[in-house]
Amino acid sequence: MAEDDSEFVTLAEVKKLLEEESEERELRYEQSLALSHAEKFVELSVEDIEELMDELRENFDFMDEELIYKTADILPDDEEGVRSIFQQDRYTPSTEEAEEIINTIKKYK
Repeated sequence: MAEDDSEFVTLAEVKKLLEEESEERELRYEQSLALSHAEKFVELSVEDIEELMDELRENFDFMDEELIYKTADILPDDEEGVRSIFQQDRYTPSTEEAEEIINTIKKYK
């Protein structure tokens, strides 16, 4: 079986890449839809997202890269939102951990 070479990207990164690409040429239909979606839902700059993700990595060792990227894209503002990110994970954050994640996110919003 071939090794998976995929990597995670945030919606903010997708937005930035598609904006840059649209300056060079006309985007395909699917790319235009993706850019429209990103423009509607991206709340933070790529730089702020990267800082947030660094802080999540540093302070929440129970979060793997996939959870960090999901958190950075969704930016949950309540415990239910945090728990929804962990829905497919074996670990469920405590109420205190969820509040710490929310407080970390609030620093960047």
